[in-house]
Amino acid sequence: MGRGARARTGSRGPSDVPLDPTEDRAMKLELRDITKRFGPLVANDHISLTVEPGEIHCLLGENGAGKSTLMNVLYGLYTADEGEVLLDGEVQHFRGPGDAMAAGIGMVHQHFMLIPVFTVAENVMLGNEPTHGAGRLDIDAARAKVREIADRFGFHVDPDAVVEDLPVGVQQRIEIIKALSRDAKVLIFDEPTAVLTPQETDELMAIMRQLKESGAAIVFITHKLREVREVADRITVIRRGAVVGEATPDMSDAELAAMMVGRQVELTVRKDEPRHTDALLEVSDLEVTDARGAVLVDKVSFTVRGGEVLVVAGVQGNGQTELAEALLGLQANVSGSIRLDGTEIVGRSVRDILNLGVGF
Repeated sequence: MGRGARARTGSRGPSDVPLDPTEDRAMKLELRDITKRFGPLVANDHISLTVEPGEIHCLLGENGAGKSTLMNVLYGLYTADEGEVLLDGEVQHFRGPGDAMAAGIGMVHQHFMLIPVFTVAENVMLGNEPTHGAGRLDIDAARAKVREIADRFGFHVDPDAVVEDLPVGVQQRIEIIKALSRDAKVLIFDEPTAVLTPQETDELMAIMRQLKESGAAIVFITHKLREVREVADRITVIRRGAVVGEATPDMSDAELAAMMVGRQVELTVRKDEPRHTDALLEVSDLEVTDARGAVLVDKVSFTVRGGEVLVVAGVQGNGQTELAEALLGLQANVSGSIRLDGTEIVGRSVRDILNLGVGF
């Protein structure tokens, strides 16, 4: 397939065939007394942990606990004020992510570091470009590397597919391929399920198990208890920038949550019965298209009554933003009906809609 072709990759999951552990993917990671300050704020306070080869070590904590800061130190994005990073017992001095990658560390960021208009192969080779003798880029070598890694782990990724045409779950696999193409032996997954559907999350869990079986040392950053219990071998809990203890996957959600926040947590929601009034917002066959005519919101209908909370759920990029903008009058290409307390508001200005009582 040529550079301009736009291929879609199927949603098949990773291979279920276990991989034999390999010595060349084995590397032990140690963090010793890592401290990182931002002015008077201590983001990481003398944190120590060890991740063995062939292990998934979960770093569990609330948002803002310091998990990502710690991993940014490990990946060379930040420099620690105190402490050491060791790989196989040797102290490392990273001046940037390039040094960390060269040492065998790879990171899959929560927000993907991909160029949307590039192909899979072009993204994978970016920053580590294979060349011919004359200095020309060797795109065939990049394609071959993508195919080799994809086949080894059952990722089902087309090297010539354009990234912007691919589902979010497949884009995440490209990030993993990028790390593996640089021979990463320590893999950091920073909140990797934040933008995934439940099915894509399950597929990622299977991929992480495969990488573990191949001998990789995996650091899994999350605050989602179900995922921790599903894949973690060991759990380190961080609260307010410091390690508060280690946990095991067989602990209950209540026990893990209490360690995260420092108090007992009520995990059930108690709600009073709603007191509904008449319909205040009625949306019928709402369709939103972009300037090219692509459908962003496809014939959506719903009714919201007074005293009622309607939740619109979905993974980012599935039309929720466009729906909200259409309700506020920010979208230009809208058809269907939006009635606010009986008044049609499709075609009205944003100011008119706000004056009618819509808040945003």
